[in-house]
Amino acid sequence: MNVQEKYWKLMVQMKAWIFYLDIYSEESYKWDRRINVFTALVSSASIASWAIWTKYSFLWGLAIAISQVINAIKPILPFSRRIDVIGKMYPRIVDLYNEIDRKWFNVSDGSLTAVEINDLIYNYKVIYTNIENECIKNPILVKNKKIHAKADKQVEEYFTNY
Repeated sequence: MNVQEKYWKLMVQMKAWIFYLDIYSEESYKWDRRINVFTALVSSASIASWAIWTKYSFLWGLAIAISQVINAIKPILPFSRRIDVIGKMYPRIVDLYNEIDRKWFNVSDGSLTAVEINDLIYNYKVIYTNIENECIKNPILVKNKKIHAKADKQVEEYFTNY
């Protein structure tokens, strides 16, 4: 594989990572919304039911307590932490990809030497590693095959169209 192919592969991988993070964040937001709706409904319905059917006040009180516990632990649930990590990482990865894409013309038209292209690849990998090390303190982004497959499909469509 020549350095131009290595550069292209890096560019494709970076775009795949962007799509992956985008899909992953959307999935995490879905869980966040579901829990918010659930706790809101349980709290509201329990308060209304408690007022109407005082005979079951213990059950309604328990339902309210459970919804409050869920709200209290929500920030430490994995999907909530993923939203934070992706929120910090995503714009920086997009900026890196845009820089890689900007240099693609110089790589593809042969105006850069193999050494210069190799240096670019190395520098981009260092930048990526720094972003990852700064944003991901704990292994919170568990590999998800379903999301990976969706991201791969989007990458294929993206590079086919552009």
